[in-house]
Order: sequence, then C-alpha cells, then structure tokens
Amino acid sequence: MSTDDFPQPQPRGIGTVAIIGAGPGGLALARLLQVRGVSATVYERDGSPTARRQGGSLDLRPDSGQRAIRAAGLEEVFARSSREEAKAFQLISSQGEVIPAGAEETHEDAGPEIDRGDLRQLLLDSLRPDAVAWGHTVQDVEPAGDGRWRVRFDEHPPVTADLVVGADGIGSRVRRRLTDLQPFYTGHTMLAATMPEKLWRDSEISDVVGDGSVMFAGGGRTVFAQRCAGDLILLYFSMKVPRDWPGTSGFEPADTDSMLMAVADAYQDWSPELLAMLLQVEGPIQLWPLSVMPPEHRWHPQPGLTMLGDAAHVMPPFTGKGVNLALLDALELADALTGPDPDPAASVADFEQRMQARTVVEISACLGVGRDFYGIDMDFSDQAEQQRASGR
Repeated sequence: MSTDDFPQPQPRGIGTVAIIGAGPGGLALARLLQVRGVSATVYERDGSPTARRQGGSLDLRPDSGQRAIRAAGLEEVFARSSREEAKAFQLISSQGEVIPAGAEETHEDAGPEIDRGDLRQLLLDSLRPDAVAWGHTVQDVEPAGDGRWRVRFDEHPPVTADLVVGADGIGSRVRRRLTDLQPFYTGHTMLAATMPEKLWRDSEISDVVGDGSVMFAGGGRTVFAQRCAGDLILLYFSMKVPRDWPGTSGFEPADTDSMLMAVADAYQDWSPELLAMLLQVEGPIQLWPLSVMPPEHRWHPQPGLTMLGDAAHVMPPFTGKGVNLALLDALELADALTGPDPDPAASVADFEQRMQARTVVEISACLGVGRDFYGIDMDFSDQAEQQRASGR
C-alpha cells in the first residue's frame, strides 16, 4: 500500500499545523486533514516506527474509532488488518469459575480487534512520506506572537505553527500550556507481560483465551489476557502499589524474577492452579501506572493551541475506550478545522467544548468501573491542592 492509493492533499489556507505525537490520535488527525486538503506535520520522539513495541490489541467501536477510520478512507484497509473473531470475551473469577453475565455487560459494544502496531502502520502508510518527523523530542511549546506557537526540540531546530495539537499522551508537553493540572495517579499500576507460543503451546491458557480475551477478577485485582497477532498472548496484572514502585521495594522492573514474586504475593488468595498458569510469562515486564484527569476538568481556549486523546483526558483502560475517544477527537477536530466557520480559533474552542462534555461522561463511567473492580475512590480536590503545593 502506498499514498497513491488515497486522495492527495490540495492547498487550503488555514495555516501550518504541527501535531505532537504519532500515536493513533495524532496520526488519524494527520490523515483526516490530508484527505481534506490540509497539510500537517507530525513530530514524534521515537526514532522510527519500530523504535519500541506498541502494546497489545485494541477494539475499535462502531460509534467512534470505526467512524474515524471510515472518514479517513481506510475502512477496507482496516478490515484486512483487523480480526473480527478477536471480539470474543469472557469473565472468570479468581477461583477459575466462568461468570456468564459478565462478558455481555462488559464487552457488549466491542468492535473488531487490531494490534496497536498494525493500526499505527496502517495510518502511517496512508500519509505522505514526509508527514512524520521522527526523533523529535519536544522540550517546550511557547508563544511566538500573533497567536502562533513555537515548538522547541531537544536536538532539532524549532518550528513555528499556526496550530499546535498535543496528541502526546499522558506526559504531554502541550497540556501544561493549557492547564496547571496534571494527571492523578489512581494508586494502581498494571504490569504488562508476554507469553510467547513456546510457553502457551502446552498450557491450558491458550484454550481459555481462545481467539479473543479474558478478564480474570477477584479481591480488587484483575488479570487481563488477550490474544494478539504474532503468536503472542499478553497479560496485564493489576497491582495496588506506590507511584514509584518497585524502587520502594528494593528492586528494579528489569528484575523479572522479583517482579513475578511480587505478583505472586499480591495474588496469593487466588486459585493456585490459575495463578501458576498466568505466571508463565517472559520478561521484561512493563509498568503502566494508571492515571486519570478529573471528569469536570476544563481549560480556557487559547488560539493556535489544543490537545486530544490522553493528553486531554487520560483515563485508566477499565472501559476500553481510550483509543476510540482519541480517534473520535481527531475526527471532530478535523471536521472543525475544515468546516464552514471561517474563524479557526472559534472552531477549535467549539471542538474543545464538545470533547470536554463527552469527557465528563466517559471518565465518570471509567471511575465507576474502577470503584466496582478495584475500590478506587479519587478525591480530586485534595490531590489538586497537593499538586499546586508541590509546584507540579
């Protein structure tokens, strides 16, 4: 597949657009603008598309992620890269008992699955060859006058743009120009580990997971297991630990044996047979501290600056909607920028207002699942005061 397979951009006078971050949201926005005749450049800190592993499998929902894919002209390509059979899901207790009603309630609106790396490559292949500037780590974003913004990088010359879009995730450098608040740690971290074919081939887990995914749950802890492309099963263990764990316990994440011992201790009241099956994994184990922005969070619009996806509304993966919301943000922002309103600043402000209204509903629902499954009870007012006091 090449960019010749898709409509090519035509000049349009809305100024230069710099998108920070080549995740699904940033790349989708670039693609959606491209098919509308708007040229945008994506600046990504990774040195190349293969610089690091992209994570597990994602399901794209019909009313959000798939809408963006269709609008981007990538529906057929997505159909070839996704796996309809991977929608299969079941919920199993910590003692190994299937919970029949759980699967329906938890996964009723799931879409076909696609590996995160495949989704990223699909979007990259649809862009013009020079659309992504790799190896660009943002140092700061600062006003450049006349409503424009200058993006400074660690090892590259700065760029100035009429619109800078922060699609740079939880650690966003763009966010701090729009709000003083940063994401709040929920008190829970997920540990991501892999089970290659050589480990699952003779294990019962392969039959349990099937072509899709399984949530094992009990006692305020879960293990999420999912089948991915490349003969891998990925497992995500939930741990209630300090933000700087495991350093506080005297070992590092690279110490896989110590990490697995800590997991075994945290899940010691689970079925021994089930736990033994789930712990047959390979390192290195990746840490995913779960953070969230307050549902009611707002910021004052600033001409020439906005954000989407996790940069704007990071939340734990409890409802599985993160990437779908990022893709929907990209679609709505592209619509706003290329719509009939001649005032880009007003269009972006309207986009932000609609995104923020959606955020209230989605983060609240996510935190509701967090309370039910993990006992998470966030007090945003107290934590906001702590952030301000520490200068974060």
